[in-house]
Amino acid sequence: MKNYKRLSKTEGQKEISGAIDSLVRKIVKNLSEELGYCLESVTLIGSYTIGKISSERPNVNFLIFTKPNVSANEYLKIGEIFYSVSKKYLNYFSVKIDSPPFRTGFPIGNKELQLVLSPNVLNIVQKNDNPPFGVPLNVLEGMKSTRKIVFGNDLLKDINVKYTKKDVTNWAFFDIGIIYRNQLIRAPLSYDVTEHLNLLADESLEIGKVALMWGTEMFLSEDDWRKGKHIELIKNKEEMIEFYNSINEKLGKDATVVLDARLNFHQYKTNKVKAYKLYNSAYNLITAVFFKILEEMRK
Repeated sequence: MKNYKRLSKTEGQKEISGAIDSLVRKIVKNLSEELGYCLESVTLIGSYTIGKISSERPNVNFLIFTKPNVSANEYLKIGEIFYSVSKKYLNYFSVKIDSPPFRTGFPIGNKELQLVLSPNVLNIVQKNDNPPFGVPLNVLEGMKSTRKIVFGNDLLKDINVKYTKKDVTNWAFFDIGIIYRNQLIRAPLSYDVTEHLNLLADESLEIGKVALMWGTEMFLSEDDWRKGKHIELIKNKEEMIEFYNSINEKLGKDATVVLDARLNFHQYKTNKVKAYKLYNSAYNLITAVFFKILEEMRK
């Protein structure tokens, strides 16, 4: 596996970067050695593979594709591998293992810097579902564009990611209306937010980012969407803020808060005012996107 270097602005960041690379290699090695018989592929996706990992809140995304007859014990083993390896790196950073939108994990370790590991476990039998693996094609398109195969086969290579704006609207209704918005609403009932500001900030940031992504597709005109304007917005954060400002000033401010939290996450996870502000912004964004989805579905 290639040794991807990250966070290289200072010597300290180089050390953290090296530790992240080492942790990822160790997880992949253990998965392949201990569970290779029941895995089709381990694929890395997202900011880690393209050199744009956040220095404030580094995140590594895994797609773990299992063979059809995986057992409960093998799912347990996947969890054991992630946690046992992560515990060996707690002198560098704390670790939080999440599988959004299904679960949010509690961090292990006490370091201020937190590494988020996001494994998504998928079964090969779901490849021919519509959409494949139950993942919206616009989301799969992003995964496909950043993928790095570190074990097994390239299962995304031959997936056709052609889709329509109507498809996006239907997928957005499920993702935004049924899953993520309800997750955010229930977050304050899942733990004492006054004692676990870090968990509230973490969920708010993740769901706020999801809302921004879906919103770029839902609020664009059909013509701009066909031209791929949403992809340009996702790549350029300043243009994304301008885009939401063009919808209304309030959404522009909310977009600014979410994107600022990505760059300055420690401030938001340790300050109640900032954590609550982030939660409010994420809620405002995801609610606005949900109402836009309903509007589009009525047409």
